[in-house]
Amino acid sequence: MRRLVIHAGTVAALLVSWPAGPAEARAADPLDAFKAQATATRWVKVSETHQVRIRKELFEKSDIRGPVRLGPQGLTAYDLTIKGKQLKGRMRLIALGGYTYASGKPVQGGLPEGKTWWKSRFTAEDRNPFYSVPPIFEPATYKALLASTTKRTGGVRQGAISLGALYKASPSLRAQPDMKPSRREAALKVHWRLWIDRKGLPARFSTTFADPDYPTGAMSARTDMRFSSWGAKVRLTVPAGEKTYQPS
Repeated sequence: MRRLVIHAGTVAALLVSWPAGPAEARAADPLDAFKAQATATRWVKVSETHQVRIRKELFEKSDIRGPVRLGPQGLTAYDLTIKGKQLKGRMRLIALGGYTYASGKPVQGGLPEGKTWWKSRFTAEDRNPFYSVPPIFEPATYKALLASTTKRTGGVRQGAISLGALYKASPSLRAQPDMKPSRREAALKVHWRLWIDRKGLPARFSTTFADPDYPTGAMSARTDMRFSSWGAKVRLTVPAGEKTYQPS
């Protein structure tokens, strides 16, 4: 579960005022609204900021931006630009047509001369390219998240969900053996806050997480994710074959 903990997104949620009124009262059910987008495999633009501190010192700071395409099991395509302290550079990550493609300084050293893209099969674990845990783009995980709501004020919901419950709900987490939490980790909780727009869709999602007994020292993490342009039209093409390298 070590990688899950390091990537567990968390952000000290900002208190905001969300006026309750007729528009909110008529808002669509958030789970139904989200499932409709996933079933229709629609696109949405996303930005995510993520920080991890170990022993109060900054270990990781990252920024991910770009459009993603939903699906019934999780993301089916995306075009993301990733910047991170641990990456030591900028990386572009594309998923389309059953493959993922990575380019940029973090992967350039492992590519043969003349190649600029690393190509690999798109697998279940690739359905969550973000650091945020829970993997909010999976309908099953989104359902479990909403079920853990403890407070609702207008268009803002908040709650807490254990890592054990997340692993049970999430297809992408279960696809990765090293993401299975130990008994101790399974009891740890991710605290979250979700802003819902008037169409019942996520507008913002923030989480906080802490593990005082993390192997390398007390760890805390935070993530803030923003959503815009639900249903956007995105034209995405794969990199040229002569520029890609796929290990045999």
